[in-house]
Amino acid sequence: MQDIKNLEVGMTTKIGTDQVKNPEVGSEYVRDFDSNSWLLFTEDPAEDRPVVVRIDSIDGDFCHCTVTRKLS
Repeated sequence: MQDIKNLEVGMTTKIGTDQVKNPEVGSEYVRDFDSNSWLLFTEDPAEDRPVVVRIDSIDGDFCHCTVTRKLS
């Protein structure tokens, strides 16, 4: 995974399947506060997470993702 501060919308990255709770292709995830965990993204406006990624494919131990939004 690249440093999330350097990610921009449209960029691709990958995250470990062990960091994503119930990874599912096509779903969007946000990084949990002060953690390496990724949680399912909701449209809750109170969410203040740095980046949202959509899982494009799962290959072994990695989820290949595209950044879909930058929240902060």
